[in-house]
Amino acid sequence: MALEIARFLKRGDTVLDVGCGNGFIAHHLTGLIRSRVIGLDVANTTTASVDYLPYDGRHFPVRDRSFDAVLLCYVLHHAQDARLVLNEVRRVLREEGRVIIYEDNPFSWWDRAVCWSHNLQWEGRTGRCTFQLESEWRRIFSLAGFKVVSRRGLSRWRNLAHPVSRNFFVLQAETTDVSKDPTPRYEPTTVPIHQEIRAGAWAVSRSK
Repeated sequence: MALEIARFLKRGDTVLDVGCGNGFIAHHLTGLIRSRVIGLDVANTTTASVDYLPYDGRHFPVRDRSFDAVLLCYVLHHAQDARLVLNEVRRVLREEGRVIIYEDNPFSWWDRAVCWSHNLQWEGRTGRCTFQLESEWRRIFSLAGFKVVSRRGLSRWRNLAHPVSRNFFVLQAETTDVSKDPTPRYEPTTVPIHQEIRAGAWAVSRSK
């Protein structure tokens, strides 16, 4: 993953890895792009030797407009409020900065079954996982003030331990002059049940 991400970064970029987990992606990126990569997560420490900051799961403990890129690698479906996370991303991102996102894509019955299993493992620790289809993520990104500049589907077989299809997104802020609105806000909207894919559902209900 670090090599894949590095193609969208420049040498010297300052990068924030939100929900960095064990920290190894941040660790490898530090060497690949020869720049500072800071890991951020709710745990007190991380395994890899990286610059690491614990946070409260709501507000990033970093200054406004201080990063050239933000990573969200399989993080948003664990967030209790994805909108809050994306607003924080807008706040800390510099002008023309990039957001790199990986998310599971519960497109087929197989994918939904794997997501259901994943939720069973994580619900007790981080709350219920909510997985979305590509179209719904695009809507959420747009409401948060981002545009998708690149998107690629990833094979489920790249990780045999978790064989689910995936989406890889690269975003940029819609407004280039972020100094005019460094912390955009918008009203939460209700996701129609026939569009929202929730872990634990074996099929997507369709409105008639």
